Amino acid sequence: MIPEISKARPEQLKDGYLSRLRRLLRLRRDHFDELNEAGLRLLDRSIFSAYCDCLDIGQGEAARAVLKDVRLTVVLSERRRA
Repeated sequence: MIPEISKARPEQLKDGYLSRLRRLLRLRRDHFDELNEAGLRLLDRSIFSAYCDCLDIGQGEAARAVLKDVRLTVVLSERRRA
């Protein structure tokens, strides 16, 4: 545990930031059909924010690898439209 987040080193934040990015992508994938446009927009902004956090600590390459992970993405052709 990091006693004071403002004094944390980037390597101490790496796992938490990447885990948050993965979790948000899983939420988007798993609940894609249930979310309305506003919900998707909110989730997408959260994903972007988590990605930017990773960039800020020098983990851009790792974050891009997470974004490219096909297990965490939605296949748009399978989305059911009502």
